[in-house]
Amino acid sequence: MVDLSDLMGGDEPTGRPRGRPTKAEAEARLQKQMQEDLPHYTEFRKPVGVMFIANVVGKQPKQIQKRLEKCPVSKWATHGGKQVPFYDFMTAMSYLVPPRGSIEDWFAQQNAASLPPYVNKMWWDSAHQRNRVMLASGDLWHTEDVMLVLGRVAMMIRQDVKMWIEDLPEKELLSNKQYGALVDATNRLVEEIRKTLVEMPRETLSMTAHIKSELDSSGRMIDDADRPAGDDE
Repeated sequence: MVDLSDLMGGDEPTGRPRGRPTKAEAEARLQKQMQEDLPHYTEFRKPVGVMFIANVVGKQPKQIQKRLEKCPVSKWATHGGKQVPFYDFMTAMSYLVPPRGSIEDWFAQQNAASLPPYVNKMWWDSAHQRNRVMLASGDLWHTEDVMLVLGRVAMMIRQDVKMWIEDLPEKELLSNKQYGALVDATNRLVEEIRKTLVEMPRETLSMTAHIKSELDSSGRMIDDADRPAGDDE
């Protein structure tokens, strides 16, 4: 006699037929491999060897070793009977990855101790020459002049904005609540403009102040002899 369970099929689920994994399975496997392969972030805070850095950046160890010839060594360790260097990861990366962005910004972050003497002298001579050209052409504004102009602009905007409500047609038809809302809105606008044009420039270096810091570092100051003859006319 045929068992009814044989005709209806067993309760045990049939396994998935073998073949190419589904997209979801492939992604899950990839995520698992990435989690297993990536070192914990604490590993990057320890002194690391050339092989570790080579694996991270995907370069040959010999290439890394050559680029790190002048990099400070954090410690030495014995490996295979030889002394091998270990480096601070962030310091080593600064020798391997070229700086991005403006080269002037990078130079501005350096000091006399971090640059070779001849490079340091060339940089400051170039900065001094640039400053003289800008001063002679009238493109260089002194900080006090800039702040005076910005202050006047803020006052002019404040006066004009105050008149918006006074000159509003049919102002008398506004309710006290509407009138108050307009006054508050204009006051907020005036305050934001004042902060932007007056307070923010005081908190940050203007071009003149930045150039002055450059000249201070190089031992050179702008004096009256640097001013073009037409400035006082």
